[in-house]
Amino acid sequence: MYDLKLDTFIQVVRDGSFSKAADHLFISSVSVMKQMNSLEEMVGVRLLNRTTQGVSLTKAGEFFHDAVTDYISESESILKKTLEIDNNGKKVIKIGTSLLRSAQPLIKLWSKMSNKNDYQVDLVSFEDDPLSMQRMFTNIGTKIDFFVGPINSEQIKHGPYQTYELPETKAYWGVPINNHLANRDMISLKDLKEDKVLLVKRGLSPRLDALRDKLEENGITVVDNEDFYDINTFNICSQNNYIMETLDIWKDVYAPIKAIEMDDGYQMPYGIVYSKDASSVVKHFIEEIGLEYSKKEEALT
Repeated sequence: MYDLKLDTFIQVVRDGSFSKAADHLFISSVSVMKQMNSLEEMVGVRLLNRTTQGVSLTKAGEFFHDAVTDYISESESILKKTLEIDNNGKKVIKIGTSLLRSAQPLIKLWSKMSNKNDYQVDLVSFEDDPLSMQRMFTNIGTKIDFFVGPINSEQIKHGPYQTYELPETKAYWGVPINNHLANRDMISLKDLKEDKVLLVKRGLSPRLDALRDKLEENGITVVDNEDFYDINTFNICSQNNYIMETLDIWKDVYAPIKAIEMDDGYQMPYGIVYSKDASSVVKHFIEEIGLEYSKKEEALT
C-alpha cells in the first residue's frame, strides 16, 4: 500500500550507512542510493545528510522518519484487516509467481489434489529485478502467502521466513549459443578455462559461494552479478559471451542461452518460501503440496 522506498529509508536510518542497509536488504548499495535519491526528489526536500562517515537525518528527515514509521504500521494493519474480512470463510491461497520463480509446478500439483476444490488459488505476479524482489519479500504473509524457487540464500535464512524443502533442482552451465562450448553435451571445469563465468556476488548464497570457490581454485575468471538473477542477467551473459550457472527450471526461459550438463551433478536447494507467521490454512496447503511432490518423485523411481 505504501512506496517500498520507505522501508529502504528506515533501514538506512537504522544502519547509518547505504552499504550496511544494502547488506541487510540483500540489494546493492547503488540500488539503495538510487532509491534514496528518488525518495528525496519525490518528497521535495533533503532527508539525509551524506558524509564519508555515513548518513544521518536532516531536521526535516527526523520528522519524516517518525511520521512514516507510524504510517507503515497503520498501513500494514489496514491491509491485514481488509484481507481477513475478504477471506472470511474461504480457504484462499495467494501464490507469488514470476518468470524465474514460476508457480506453475505448484499449480499442476494442486490440480491433482483430491480436495483441490476446498481451496481458491490466486496467482500474484511479480518481477525478478532487485526492487521488485524486495517488495515481494516484504509482502510475504500479506499480499502473497508464499512463492516457490531456489531457497539457498542468506536473505531467506536470516529473514522472517521458513521453507518447505522440495527435491533439489538440477544445475546446468548456461552457455550463449555463439560460444565455442555451445555444442557440447557436458562441460567440466577444465573446459571453462578460456571463459568468464557470471555468478551472484559472494555472500548471497552459500551453495553458490562453494561453486565460486571451485571455479577460482581452477583458475577460472568469475564475474560478479550484484543481485540474484533476473531476465537482464541472461541478456548480460548473451551480450558479453559469459557462461552462467542456470537451473533445470530455467532451461526454456531464454533461447539465446543453452543449458548444458555439468559433469559433477551439481544441484540447488529448491522449495516453498513462506512467513513464519503463516496461517494454519497456508501451512496445511503447503504440506498437501509436499505430499503430491512425494507421490510424483516415487512415480519416477
